[in-house]
Amino acid sequence: MTKSIVLYGGQFNPIHIAHMVVASEVNALVKPDIFYFVPSFISPLKEHTDYLEARYRVDMIQSVIDELGFGHICLNEIERQGQSYTYDTVMYMLDKHPDAKLYLVIGTDQFNQLHKWYKIDDLKTYITFIIVNRDKAIQEVESDMLSLTIPRIDISSTMIRNRVKNKENIQVLVSPRVEQYIREEGLYES
Repeated sequence: MTKSIVLYGGQFNPIHIAHMVVASEVNALVKPDIFYFVPSFISPLKEHTDYLEARYRVDMIQSVIDELGFGHICLNEIERQGQSYTYDTVMYMLDKHPDAKLYLVIGTDQFNQLHKWYKIDDLKTYITFIIVNRDKAIQEVESDMLSLTIPRIDISSTMIRNRVKNKENIQVLVSPRVEQYIREEGLYES
C-alpha cells in the first residue's frame, strides 16, 4: 500500500505559532499517513545568525507535536550534519519508504528561489510541493504543485529571538510549552 508522507522542513529556531498553523492546515488538507517535521542542520539558502544546538530545537518541536496531536521528527538532516539539502532528505525517505507519495511543504519565499535548490529538476520528479502563501493572498504555482492559502501570520523566528534578547513578551507567538522551555533553558537571551 502506498503511504502518503508530508515533509515539513526548516530551522524551527524556534518553532512558533505560524509553523503550527501551517502544519495543522497541511495535515488537514493532505491527511497523510505520516507527517514529519524535518529540522535542518544548516539550510543552504538562509543566513545563520543565532544558531541554536539541534537538541533544543528538537525538544521544542516535540512539545509542539505533543500539543498538535500529530507528527514525528525526522532527524536525518541533523544526523547527516553539514548543508541540509532537501534532495538528500527525499532520497533518504524514498529509501525507507520506496512506494511513498511524498509531499514537501515550503513557503512562497522558498518557492521564489526554487531555481537555486540543489538538484531541483530531479527533486520535482520525486515529490509534490505544497506551497503555503506567506506574503500574498493567492500563490500561483506550477500545475504539479499544490497551493495552500492560510491566514496571514506575520511571525518569524528572528522576531521571537530578538524579543527574547530584548526581554519582550513572546506570549501567543509560540506555544505555552515552547515559551516555558525557552525561559527555563535561557535560550536566545544573549
